[in-house]
This record gives sequence, structure tokens and C-alpha cells, in this order.
Amino acid sequence: MQTSFVRVLSVSGLTMLTLVLCSGLIMATLLRFGSISESTMTGATIGITIAITFIGGFAAGLRSRSKGWLVGLLAGVTFVFVAVLLQYLGYGMQLSLNQALVFTGSIISAAFGGMLSVSLFSAIR
Repeated sequence: MQTSFVRVLSVSGLTMLTLVLCSGLIMATLLRFGSISESTMTGATIGITIAITFIGGFAAGLRSRSKGWLVGLLAGVTFVFVAVLLQYLGYGMQLSLNQALVFTGSIISAAFGGMLSVSLFSAIR
């Protein structure tokens, strides 16, 4: 591995944070000014979460240039850990079964993104 795990995870985390903030702003705007209710946004929220973790894992794999599944997995686990920590400490809510399933899908998606980025761009470098 050519770059350290800390640098790889920080780039991936910054990528995911930026995407979460942008998608949150877009969704809040749609909820406020559109005729969309919160109950109709559930599927979109799950899809966006999985897509964001995939992109974060992809970014981690690009930076690491090897062991894409591992850095993607670590990026996904870091994302889930921060989300669960914020939920528990900020709102006092525990993890539900539905959230655990979404977070499991997010971790798998991030690992797949890391694998895909290393596989796609290993021949180019």
C-alpha cells in the first residue's frame, strides 16, 4: 500500500461528508418547497446512503491503489460508526433492525466500491 490508512480514510470520510451535506440540503429543500412528504423519501434516503458509501469506498480505493476491499470496508465501517455515534449521543436513540440492515448494505457497498476502483484503475497505473 502506497498511502497510509489514515490519509485514505480521511479523504474518503471528507468525500462522504460532503456528499451527505449536499444530499441533505437537496432533500431538505425538496421537503420544504416541494409537495413531497417524509414518508415518500424513505426509499430515496436508503438509496442515497448506499450510493454515498459506494462513492466513499471508491475514493478510498483510488487513494490506496491496493487492498481496495479492505480500505472500502474500513471506510464503510467508519461511516456507520460515526452515524450510529451521532444518533446515540445526539438523539439518544438506539439502532433499529431496519437501520442495521441499511448500515450492513452500506458497508458492503463501500467495500465493493473500493474493490471496483482498484480493479478498474490498476491497469492504468
